[in-house]
Order: sequence, then structure tokens, then C-alpha cells
Amino acid sequence: MSQTRLIDLTPADLPRIKELEDTVWFEVLPGGTPEDLSPDIDFRHARALERVGDPLPGEAPQDRPPLVGIYGAFDMTVTVPGPEGTLRSLPMDGLTWVGVHPDHRRQGLLTRLMTDHLHRVHDRGEAALAGLHASEAAIYGRFGYGCSSLDVKLTLGRGTELTAPPAVVEGADGVQVHMVTAPTAEGMAALHEAHLATARATLGAVTRPDAMSGTWWRDHPKARGTKEPRRLLLSSRDGQTTGYAVLRRESKWEEELPAGEVSVVELGAVDHASLLALVRRLVDFDLTSKTTLWARTVDDPVIWWAGGPRSVGIRAYDSLWLRLVDLPRALTERGYAAPCDLVLDVTDDLCPWNAGRWRLTVADGRATCERTDEEADLCVPTAVLAAAYGGGRTVASQVPALGGSERTPGAIRRLSRAMRADTEPYGAIGF
Repeated sequence: MSQTRLIDLTPADLPRIKELEDTVWFEVLPGGTPEDLSPDIDFRHARALERVGDPLPGEAPQDRPPLVGIYGAFDMTVTVPGPEGTLRSLPMDGLTWVGVHPDHRRQGLLTRLMTDHLHRVHDRGEAALAGLHASEAAIYGRFGYGCSSLDVKLTLGRGTELTAPPAVVEGADGVQVHMVTAPTAEGMAALHEAHLATARATLGAVTRPDAMSGTWWRDHPKARGTKEPRRLLLSSRDGQTTGYAVLRRESKWEEELPAGEVSVVELGAVDHASLLALVRRLVDFDLTSKTTLWARTVDDPVIWWAGGPRSVGIRAYDSLWLRLVDLPRALTERGYAAPCDLVLDVTDDLCPWNAGRWRLTVADGRATCERTDEEADLCVPTAVLAAAYGGGRTVASQVPALGGSERTPGAIRRLSRAMRADTEPYGAIGF
């Protein structure tokens, strides 16, 4: 087993970062350079494991040893249930770039990286939550993460008829939609403004930090091949931006007939009328046959406007995985749908400051959470609370199926109802 040490990363490490990332993910960007990675890394939160010792057989001598493990993170927000049916956007540390060199797997390096990350988040105190997208769903539950939302993919045919209530249709008729076709500074600023505004109105939405507001439009022609560059649709009413869609079309022909595809990687709206106006436009591009909407939800109104689940080809995948880094702060920052007064006995091996018994008291949609020596009503792993945190997955669906046990009859149901939101959360943006 090789010796390794944890280090902070700087821009000088970009060649080593690219070498490790290309090895771990084997998704080599054609024509990409190490410097191309820089906009996607917040070096304040990027850490890595480098190998200690002499070069291995076959390795060329290097000025600095190779990296064998890595992670990065972004300062983001996530929209969760607030008190009395409202929504609340909370700070979230968005974990990304997690990887371990194939030669160093099953040596505890991933646990070391995850522990380092969570302890640093806790010590900074900027966010009580961490979140990630899992490349493999079986990995992160053992680190206290719970899958909090689904990424629901909807597929609509060209010209799909959208039948919405008259009031929504009337509102949509007053919404203007236009396309921004070049990566202008004005377009990127408008996108970020719409992104933040719609996220505040969307349960489960995650926002990218201001510093990353322009990176989504970066384009590598060799990598995208025959696909067009990303484009932006903006919706507005009375001069105010009300929604946006980030899309890319790909030209295809079948039997001399147009069969192009529209892939919508982000879609946000502050109200149903703006959503309807955007989707109307997205299903009506010339020379296309279908439109795919990513990161939607199982109770998306688009499903029913289009005729129901069988009409939109629903596919569901895991989306945002959440982790409670500061348990009492996290549980008091969100809102609740019903009163409860319970003692929770929480297990948390990676963040031991979360472990133990806590009295969670909810009144008028707001909670207090304090240490106690009282007998527990419910024993839960921290991952169960994380999965329920976004308001979608219920505690009752997880305990005892995925861990935990009830000590006081009815405790599961009371906590489950208190943490539940009125609607399902939407899938989160990629990061």
C-alpha cells in the first residue's frame, strides 16, 4: 500500500489534476488542456492526495508526485421546505470532482477524502448541509448521504398539445419568449438572474455560485461534434424575466424526414404561465421530432398538460444527495408541515458531533433541536434525515426498511408528516 498525504490544490496543479481526472473518468475532452479545467474548480475547497515515494516501474521522473485522489466543492444553495408552506434557500456545500486512481482503490482513500471534506465544511461553519450527484448510487449512503430528490426525464414529441387550465393559458399568452444565440456577457448575466429567481420558487433547486455564472456556456467544438452550441431561451412579462431554458439541438434525418432532437438540461420558471410558454416553444422547433426535459419532478404540471405519464415517457434517476453536516442547525433552518415533539437517537460515524440524542420540537412550522438525555422515541441513521430533508422522501418509507427503529409508537409517522413538503422536489442542476 502506497503512502499518501493530503494537500491543498492550486492552479499550478492543473496538469496533475487533468492526468488524474482523465484516468478516473476516462472522458477525455478532445483538444482540452489543463487550463480548461480552471473555471470548474474552486481552489479554496479543492484538496487531493498525492503519492509519497519514488516513481514506480515504468513511470517517468516528475517534478511533483502524481495525485491519486481528489475532491472539490462549490458554495451553493438548495431550496427546501420553509414554515407554513413557504420555501427557503439554504447554503449548501456542493461536493464534486471526487475520484480515486484505479491503482489505489479499496485502500481507504475515499473515506479519508470524504472525512476531510465533511470536517472542513463543519469547521468553516458556512453551511449546515452538503450535497452531491452520485456517479454510482451505492457509494455515498455509507458516508451519511441520502438521496433527497429524483431527476425525472420527460420526452415530448414535436408539437405536443399542452392542455392547461384557462387561467394558465391566458397568463402564458402574455409571456414573451426569445432565444439568445451567442455567449454574450449580457446573456450570461440574464441567465444567472433567471436561474437565481426561479430557484427560489422551486423546491429542490440548487444554485450555482456567482463565480460560475458563465461557465455553462463554454464550448469545445471537438467535444460536441455535430451538436450545436448550447442556447438560451428567456421568458419575460412586462419587462421582467420570469424563466429560462438551456438547450441544445442535434440534427438528425431518418428516411429523408427531419428527426432532430432538443435536449433541455435546465428549465426554470417562477410561475406556471411562464413554464407553459417556455415548453410550448421547446416542443415547436423546426426540423425536430422530440424534446427531452431533464431535472423535472414526478408531479410536474407538464406531465398532465401533455396528457399524463404515458404521454411523456417518464424516466427517473437519483438526483441530489444531501448530507447533514451540522445536524441541529440543519434541522432548525428548514420548515415543517406539522407539529411534533420527539427525541431522536442519531447515529453518525463520520461526523461524531451529530451523534447522540436530540429533542426536536416543532411548533408553527419552526423547530428547535437540543441535546438531551431523555429516552429516544426514534433511532435513525443520519442518512435517513438527509434523504427526508428536501421534503420528498418520507421518514416512514425509510424506517425500518433502510435503517432505524421506532421506540415510541407513532414516532415515525409524526416525524414523517412534519418533514414532508406539499409537492415533490425537482431534480438539481449538474455540478
